Amino acid sequence: MEHKCFNCGSFEAYYSKGYCCFLRTDCGHCRKFGETKQKRFSCENWRSRYYPAISSGRVLKELETALTQINGIKLILDERMEDLNADRK
Repeated sequence: MEHKCFNCGSFEAYYSKGYCCFLRTDCGHCRKFGETKQKRFSCENWRSRYYPAISSGRVLKELETALTQINGIKLILDERMEDLNADRK
């Protein structure tokens, strides 16, 4: 089976701006060779794309941590605004 560039892990497609979205072109950048290649080409350096699995539990925990930090910053800013308003009166 012949592997095509558009499905290679080293291939990054080029896009052009359409009316309401970006459209994929027929060529892209090959990181292996450092040059522009057509998406239908193939070579012996083909490698599969790697998509790491992300567990939803870890994502939710990170979002909870970020939300807690943002709420802490909000409380500090609210206190400063109250102090500035009290000083003005």
